[in-house]
Amino acid sequence: MTRPLITSFLTHIDGQASREVALQAYREAEEKHGVRIYDDHDARVAPGAFKPHMPISEERVRTLTRSWEQFDRALEPLGRGAERELVIRSLGPFVSDTGLWVAGADLAADHLFIFRSGEVGSWTAEQWDQHLANWAAVTQDQGRDDWTAERLVAQVRKAPRYREWTKLLRGLIAEARGVAIRV
Repeated sequence: MTRPLITSFLTHIDGQASREVALQAYREAEEKHGVRIYDDHDARVAPGAFKPHMPISEERVRTLTRSWEQFDRALEPLGRGAERELVIRSLGPFVSDTGLWVAGADLAADHLFIFRSGEVGSWTAEQWDQHLANWAAVTQDQGRDDWTAERLVAQVRKAPRYREWTKLLRGLIAEARGVAIRV
């Protein structure tokens, strides 16, 4: 089943709607779920989920992620249980609702996720894939509870026109943050 967000992407790709329609749908999905995605990040700097020691702006978090030393002073790891809770409470519902089942190598490895609740996600491709596989198993996506990261990646990449809409998604993320990239 194609979700409305993916449908808006495909409608734009097919020339039946403006890019602004797809961008607006993406922005609304982020706002609804309290997730902001940034595309100028290397997850190897600080892999995992974190919370700041004190409230800080999104822009400050983005600056901190460019230096492990600065990041380490301002944010602390959530721990496995709290990271799992973040996936259950925020990331999983965002992915399920929007249809943005995207392999980690195609999104997470070079993107930063900042949640309205203050947490920060900076996942390697492998960590992302494992989180999504766990979410898919818990929610019994497609009637299955035996999802593995490998099976999930193979499945999501079979989605109709996956490469086209993930390329558009990456451009829309940059554009939503004020960096105009046309795809």
